[in-house]
Order: sequence, then C-alpha cells, then structure tokens
Amino acid sequence: MSVAKTTTKCPFCKEVIAVGATRCKHCHADLTGDKKKKAGAFADLNTFRTGFLTGVLFSVILAVLAYLQFFAGE
Repeated sequence: MSVAKTTTKCPFCKEVIAVGATRCKHCHADLTGDKKKKAGAFADLNTFRTGFLTGVLFSVILAVLAYLQFFAGE
C-alpha cells in the first residue's frame, strides 16, 4: 500500500502547498519550472547601462538643439 504525497513545500517561502501547484498561494512564486521566460526582443536592453546611455544621448541632442536655437540668428 503506497501513500500518495499531496503536499510539498514551496522552494521560495517554504510554506506548505499542493504537489501540483503552479503558483505558490503564499508568495505567488511561479512553480512551473520553466526557467526560460518568453521575453520580447528588447528584454536584454533593459539595463542600467542602456538607460544611462539613452539619457546621455538625449542630453546631447537637447544641447545641440539649444545651441542651434541660440546661434542660428547670427
């Protein structure tokens, strides 16, 4: 006679959950085991470095536009 195990512990919060659960009811962690998430084409671009470089580029463009605005009349 074998006894089927119906509960297990969440690997993230260690609370008791059902064996076939796909999401923890306590911490809402994804338990599907799918390590590879479906991400868009720009998922790798979401970094601090990219944001910083975008800000610098935007500032340079604004500086060039301001320079042209002030010195275009001469």
